[in-house]
Amino acid sequence: MKTERITTATLWIVCGSLAAANLFVACSDHQDRTQNVDTGKPVAVAQDVSRPGASSTTEGSVPTAEIEGTSATMTLPSPAEARAAWREGVSLYDRGDYRGAAERLTVAARGRSDSAYTHYLLGLALWKSGQIELSEKELTRSAELQPGALKTLVNLARVRMEQDDPDGALSASESALAIDPASAAAMHQKGRALAALHRTDDAMTVLIAAHEQHPGDGYIANTLGWLLIQNGRAGEAVTVLESARDGLPTVAYVRNNLGVAYERTGRREEAIAEYKASVEHGDTGGKSAMSLARLGAPADPMVTDTMADGSIEEPSTPVIPTETPKGSTTPVTTKPSTEEKSPAPSGY
Repeated sequence: MKTERITTATLWIVCGSLAAANLFVACSDHQDRTQNVDTGKPVAVAQDVSRPGASSTTEGSVPTAEIEGTSATMTLPSPAEARAAWREGVSLYDRGDYRGAAERLTVAARGRSDSAYTHYLLGLALWKSGQIELSEKELTRSAELQPGALKTLVNLARVRMEQDDPDGALSASESALAIDPASAAAMHQKGRALAALHRTDDAMTVLIAAHEQHPGDGYIANTLGWLLIQNGRAGEAVTVLESARDGLPTVAYVRNNLGVAYERTGRREEAIAEYKASVEHGDTGGKSAMSLARLGAPADPMVTDTMADGSIEEPSTPVIPTETPKGSTTPVTTKPSTEEKSPAPSGY
C-alpha cells in the first residue's frame, strides 16, 4: 500500500510538470506571435482573416505551395539557400518574371516559414502569375503572421474578389478597416464585396466615403460610377466617372463607362468620343466598338451590333492581366498592373 501511494504521488508530480511545460511553451509561442517582426513592439491582436466557414492556416506550418507545372519538393532549404532564393525571387519579381519569382520565393518561404513579408511577396508573385488559389493561401498566412499589415489585408480582399469570394473579401477588408478606419483602399474593397453580395445601399455608402476620402483615385471613382449606373443613376455617375477619366485617361474601361453614362443621359456625341477613346486604348472585350456600331459611328466599318444600350464594366485594382469578359451585358473585372507592396524588412 505504501509503495502504491508513492507511485501515485510520483505520477501526479510528473503530470504536473508536463502540464507546466506545455503551458510555458504555449505562452512563449503566443508572446512571439504578438511581437512585431522588425521592432519587437506589440502589434494588433490577430484578426480572423479566414474565409467564413473555413479553418485558418495551422500555426507554425511550413508553406506547401507547389508551383503549377514544376517539380518543387518539400525539402527544407538551409538558411543560406533560403537567403539566396529570396534575393533571386525579388530580382525576378522586379524584372516582371512572376512565375520564376514564385518558384524561388516558395523556396525562401519554406526556409523562413515565420516571415510575414516573404509569404506576402510570394502571394503577389503567385497572383501575378495567375495562381490565384495558392496566392490566397500565402496572403492569408502572411496576415496571420503579421495581423497589423494593412496592405496585406487589402490585397487579400482583392484576391478573394478575383476568386468570386465576396464573403471572404468582406472579411479581409473589414479586418483592414479595423486597423485603419480611414483607409480608402480598404473601403474600396469592402464596397466591391458588398456590391457583389447585392447589399447595394451599404456598398454605395462605403464607396461614396472612399471617394470622398481619396477623390483622386480613379479606380475608386470608376467602381462608384459603375454602381451608380447599375442602379439607374447615370446622371450622378457622370461627374464621378469624369474624375475617374482625369486620373486614368488611358484606361479603356474607364472611358467606356463614361461613354455609357453620357449615352444614358442623352449626350450622344460625348458618348461617341469616349467610346472611341476606349477603342484607342484597348477596348476591353470589344464593348466600345459594338456601342459605336450601334450608334452609327463604328470604329471598324465591319463591326455591327444591335445592343439596346452600352455595356458597363466594373474594374478592380489588382495585379492580374485583363480577363475575358463573360458576356456583353455582364460587368467584367479588369485589372490594371498596380499593387500595394510593403517595404522589405531588413535582414535580406
